[in-house]
Amino acid sequence: FQRDTVSSPESAPTFAELFEINDLKGQVQENDTVILKLRETLNSLSGDVKERKTYKQLYDLIKSSCVQSKEQCDDLINKVNLNSVEVSDLNASLQEKVLVITALKDQLNKFKGKAVLTEAASLNPIETELLQVDVAPLVPKLRKNRTAHTDYIRHTQEEAATLREIVESERLLSPLNTSLDYACKYTRRIQELLMILQQTCPSITNLGTKLVAVTPKNKIKQIRLTAQNTK
Repeated sequence: FQRDTVSSPESAPTFAELFEINDLKGQVQENDTVILKLRETLNSLSGDVKERKTYKQLYDLIKSSCVQSKEQCDDLINKVNLNSVEVSDLNASLQEKVLVITALKDQLNKFKGKAVLTEAASLNPIETELLQVDVAPLVPKLRKNRTAHTDYIRHTQEEAATLREIVESERLLSPLNTSLDYACKYTRRIQELLMILQQTCPSITNLGTKLVAVTPKNKIKQIRLTAQNTK
C-alpha cells in the first residue's frame, strides 16, 4: 500500500475557521479571567461577611458589658448616696456630741476653778468704798480708857470680818488670783490677832458706854463715848 501523504482538502481548516478558533480561545481566556475576578470578589465578599459577623459579635459583647457596667455604676451611685446620707447623719450627731462635750468641759472647768481667764474680763472690780475700813484712831483722852479700847477692838473685828467677806466672795469668782488669796489670808490673820488681843485683855466688861465712830464737818473721823441705852 502506498501511504497517502497529501491531506484531503476537506480535512484542513480554512483561514476563517482558524480565525474563529483563535477568537473563541480569546473569549475563553477572557471568560476565565472574568471568572477568576469573580471568584476573588466572591472570596473578598465572603471575608467581609465573616468580618461583619465578628464585628457584630464584638458589638453585642461590648453592648452587654456596657449594660452590666451601667447597672453596676447605678448600684454604686445608690450606695454612695446612702453612705452620704449616713455620713451626714453621723456628722450631725458628732457635732451635737461635740457641743455637749464642750458644755460639760466648761462646767467641769468652772467646778475645778479653771475658768478664771474667761471670766476675769467680765468680773466687776471691788468698789473702793467697800474696802475702806470704818475705824478711826482714838482721841488722846480715851487712850487710857479700858472700855474705849474694848469697844475699839470689837468694832475693828467687825470691820475686819466685813472686809474678809468681801475678799472671800471675790476669791470664789477668781480662785487663781494670788492677790486675793493673800488678801484673804491677811484679813483672816488680822481677825485672829484681834481675837487674841481681846482674849488677853485684863478686863473686858461692859461699863455702860459704847464706842461710836463719828464724822464731824471737817470729815475727820473721831471716836467718842456715848451712854448705852439699857431699855
